[in-house]
Amino acid sequence: MSAAESPPPVYTVYFEDYLRPKKHQKQAHLQHFRRPVGKISAAARRLKRLKILRWHSRIIQRFQQLPLPSFLGFLRARKDDGLCKRKTGFEIYCEMASIHGFHVFVGAETWQRIFWWLLICTAVILSNVILLTAPKKGPTIHYIDSMMKPSSEIPFPAVTMCSLNAVSKEKLQKRAKELQVSEETLRNGALEELSQTNLTWLRLLEDLAPPICEQIQSCKWENRLESCLGDLKPLWTFDNRLCCSFNHQQLRYTSQLGVRIVLDPRKDDYAAWRIASHGFEVLIHESRTVTDAATMRILIPSGSDTHLMVRPFSTRFTSNLAALSIEQRRCFLPDERRMWFYSTYSLANCLSECRSRKILRSCGCVPPHDPGESHWPICDFKQVPCVRAYDDISEEITSVESDCNCLPPCKFHRYEFESDVSPIQGPNSSNEVRLQVYYDLAISEELLLGVYETWLAFIGTFGGVNGLFMGCSFVSVFELIFFTCVRPTCNWLTRQQILWRRRRKQAKVGLSH
Repeated sequence: MSAAESPPPVYTVYFEDYLRPKKHQKQAHLQHFRRPVGKISAAARRLKRLKILRWHSRIIQRFQQLPLPSFLGFLRARKDDGLCKRKTGFEIYCEMASIHGFHVFVGAETWQRIFWWLLICTAVILSNVILLTAPKKGPTIHYIDSMMKPSSEIPFPAVTMCSLNAVSKEKLQKRAKELQVSEETLRNGALEELSQTNLTWLRLLEDLAPPICEQIQSCKWENRLESCLGDLKPLWTFDNRLCCSFNHQQLRYTSQLGVRIVLDPRKDDYAAWRIASHGFEVLIHESRTVTDAATMRILIPSGSDTHLMVRPFSTRFTSNLAALSIEQRRCFLPDERRMWFYSTYSLANCLSECRSRKILRSCGCVPPHDPGESHWPICDFKQVPCVRAYDDISEEITSVESDCNCLPPCKFHRYEFESDVSPIQGPNSSNEVRLQVYYDLAISEELLLGVYETWLAFIGTFGGVNGLFMGCSFVSVFELIFFTCVRPTCNWLTRQQILWRRRRKQAKVGLSH
């Protein structure tokens, strides 16, 4: 038989059990397809003759000859064509894995495998770094718990009214005659002349302040017949202004009616304007909390009917928030931080106490009507320059938070409002100010302060980060468990079963002989 008539060679291909063809009798000859050579391929062959490509091939060869540790032996490229040797379990896993980039290990050269392995290790390290550092940067999370919380379950805010008149003209004239000083001296607070009298800074503020609570003509709470004038209390603000506050020391609840107040600006009693206008400044804040520079406020001119439509927001916390330290959650739980002057803790109250302590430490006294102990001296005219040096004390307090130990409470209420101001029609309308404060809607928004490091949040973060860097999921984890545990175990059991059958068959053959 000539060589031309010799039959083509027969190649035996080993398949995995799940890839073995169903019809074992049919054997198909392997076909060889030649790759078409085009212009680009011809040009590439010519470029291979250049030194750069030769250096590249030498570097690749040396790189492939580098010794690899035994546990990284799977990165070594195969020396065969993949037909005469069975594929390793790692190669089968890479062919079927759903993780991005693992298919590159099949049929790739050694340097390509090492390159992709370094990329995958880098992605794993970055994802773990993000998972470990993200909860430390923000261990707590704010999210909306309910958009339908009834507004009647949230305490009504305190309404503090301050006159734009800084000095009462009637009191100024009366006090100037008693002290035998000029009105300009009292109005401008000339320290050198006032220090020669028996008048103190505290007495001067109280004697010249306009009686704001007496300027309120009527007060109606929820349109009831009885008046709420008895619930109005005088309140000194941080900038030494005498104001009148409603609902400052109580917790009132309402649906949407609120409070209606009528005020008399008393234009004839103006002796020193804070701004060039007659009217009032209204502050909306939480009950049992002092006012500060950050308190929301609005200016109401004389002869106006003003509606303040308040929108409340409540914030509460989850039960597992107490497991975090104060440094992590950045807020105080109820009854965790005690106040030495105020009965209720709030950030504004804490900063007010801290301001008094710092002024006492620097000036040896506290300003009038500021929080302080009974034995602390009250500042006089001589200490006014020292106190004025701390007008911007709030900025210094924020920079030395460790001295004050002031953090916001974990549970608090916040109020925002919109205003509708319209002129009052009729005679003598400019001598009256009408104010109505009520809830805008019957429902409100409730925020929940929770722990970020819950098991559900960790699973979500783990899936998101690993999906971003590697494109893996729980299915990828199941695949890894299957190929590392289940499949090797099944293969071992199958081999043991085959060996047992062979021994049994050999034993039967031996008995037959």
